[in-house]
Amino acid sequence: MQLLSALIAILMFLPLLAVLSFMPFLTRETVSFGVSVSAAQYHSELLRRMRKQYAAISSAIYAVLLLTCSIGLLGLDGNGQNVVMSLFIGAAIAISITMNLIYYFRMRKLRPTLSLDPVQKSILAVDTGFHRQKLTWSNGWFLIHVAIIAISAVFVLANYNRIPDQVAMRFDFDGNVLSSAAKSYRTVLFPNIMQAIMTAIFFLVNWSIQKSKQQLQAGNPEQSALQNAAFRRRWSAFTVLSGLAMVLMFSFTQLNMLNPQNTQIVMLLSILMPLFIVLSAFILSFVTGQGGSRIKLSEHSDAGSHAAPPNDDRYWKLGAIYFNPQDPSIFVEKRMGIGWTLNFARPAGWIILIGILAVILLASFLPFI
Repeated sequence: MQLLSALIAILMFLPLLAVLSFMPFLTRETVSFGVSVSAAQYHSELLRRMRKQYAAISSAIYAVLLLTCSIGLLGLDGNGQNVVMSLFIGAAIAISITMNLIYYFRMRKLRPTLSLDPVQKSILAVDTGFHRQKLTWSNGWFLIHVAIIAISAVFVLANYNRIPDQVAMRFDFDGNVLSSAAKSYRTVLFPNIMQAIMTAIFFLVNWSIQKSKQQLQAGNPEQSALQNAAFRRRWSAFTVLSGLAMVLMFSFTQLNMLNPQNTQIVMLLSILMPLFIVLSAFILSFVTGQGGSRIKLSEHSDAGSHAAPPNDDRYWKLGAIYFNPQDPSIFVEKRMGIGWTLNFARPAGWIILIGILAVILLASFLPFI
């Protein structure tokens, strides 16, 4: 079964590592490694080579890391496998940050040497009716999640006496129980608590997609607005459906408390659901690109445009952390990566971040308190 663990690790993390490796190809055409450029500069041969070099080096490093992790999983028990996976995730994050910083500083040094067009102007494009469009799926869809949570909680409480005195809390890849807790209303309802927390987080994400700051390509603002709207709607759909998948997974896990011998089925579902979400995010990232930059709506493109975007590099610390006290927006598009990040100059941004982290940490320790 250790071989299965290695295969699962490869299937789970290969798409994520591929996205990290090819991230420079997924960003907007007005950003290169966290630094503002014009679309014409982005498509220059020099920056093309930098992107290819980044992808090649990252792919090679991640391939070695994933192979090492897969071999390390062989011959280990559940706790040992968890340690290896934790080390692998930590190493992947460290490598990603290091690569981004290296190329960010290279790009900052290179930026003044890039050729400039004599008539190049900085243009800010704004669509005043953009946020009046239907940019996301309605948050009303989350009522389905809430209904499933309520039904699951009522069902398990109605059958509380059928649940064994010891409730399995953690499993390894082989379906073996790693830890358990004495039956109590807190442990029995723990899956519902996790469902509620995840639903609240997915709700917040969907709301932030609607409210996040508008960003249009200056060379072709009309097409950019359509791309950005499609980008938001697709990721909103992903958010709602991913949340539903996770809620269903926890409901099945909770129902399994009544029939604990089906641990293999629980593990299979616990693997397939996250794998489905990861693969969906992988496909969506490459199909849409950041801000919808890879969505082709027409033959017209601003790939050769010399119109420069507003240079707000001073607000992007290390090319990835947005800190702009003059910007009232709380949510803005990432420069490095797909999706959105916070404006860390706004107190509300810190409140949201700290609140989410606090709730997740509390939920992690709740069944053992």
